[in-house]
Amino acid sequence: MDGLLTLTLEAHNPAENRHRWYEVRVGRDLFGEWTVCLAYGRTGQAGQHRRFAGAGADELKARVREHLLRRLSAPRRIGCPYRMTNTSVADGFDPAGWLPPDLMARFGTAEGGLASRPEPAR
Repeated sequence: MDGLLTLTLEAHNPAENRHRWYEVRVGRDLFGEWTVCLAYGRTGQAGQHRRFAGAGADELKARVREHLLRRLSAPRRIGCPYRMTNTSVADGFDPAGWLPPDLMARFGTAEGGLASRPEPAR
């Protein structure tokens, strides 16, 4: 998968011993089809991976948005919010269609979270 966009989120609630990570990767496969990989789990663990491909870009964009909206409900479900810890965007790729700035701003970043940051150790 050609990695065009990677977004990493983390949620930590030490009082409840809840430490979670969530990653969204967008790219294209060898045939030029859009692919999305969603990976998630407990910090320090390998976690689960779900891959989606072959559908139109609009369908995959909607799926990414749906999963990110679910992460925004984390305070109610696990007692702490997800925060953006890493974003990586390939040169020439416009992430706005995949990660709308209004949605990304809700993850605790002033500029919509699309600036590259160093990836944290898991």
